[in-house]
Amino acid sequence: MPTQRFIHLSKDKQKRIIEASINEFARVPFEKVSINRIIQDAGISRGSFYQYFEDKRDLQEFMLEDFKKQLGGEVKDYLDEKRGDLFQFFEDALSEVVRVGMQSQFKSVCKNVFSRMKYGVACQEDGVFTKEGQKLFEMIIHTMKDEYYAEYTVEELTLVWEILIQLIKEALVRIFLFEEEEELIIDRYRKKVALIEAGMKAKKHAV
Repeated sequence: MPTQRFIHLSKDKQKRIIEASINEFARVPFEKVSINRIIQDAGISRGSFYQYFEDKRDLQEFMLEDFKKQLGGEVKDYLDEKRGDLFQFFEDALSEVVRVGMQSQFKSVCKNVFSRMKYGVACQEDGVFTKEGQKLFEMIIHTMKDEYYAEYTVEELTLVWEILIQLIKEALVRIFLFEEEEELIIDRYRKKVALIEAGMKAKKHAV
């Protein structure tokens, strides 16, 4: 996250740096993002950049902070209302992430963030779905309906969580990177979530 030096900059200078950063992160995938291009467009020195941010990953985290705050607010409201229904949460989650991510200030950056996700593994580049995802998982487990929590261990629920996360990551890549039909991807994703839920309910009734 930005240092106090950045926070104390004038609003105009902050705006120049943020706009230059958004343009660069929207232009190319993360690994090709050029700090040199950012500092040139923002009119600052390389030394100044490193007084404001640790590196380009730190900068990206800052740029996505509003995105994550909006999602975090939605999640809290959802959990308060639904009391942690894991499957209902995931049925609704994809469309909500897409809704927030498609906003003009996030769309192009989200495209490159989601484009480099790796399926089947948790990696540092999946920041939205690792550190933040772990917090979210703990929130859901804490408020999980008894009908789910009583039948399954935390380990089993963790495995289900990981499967659902992979499904949502795949769908986001198809929507943001490959720009496939949004409604079709969301519909197929929800059907996959429903099949997993049906399997868990079948086990419960078989016990």
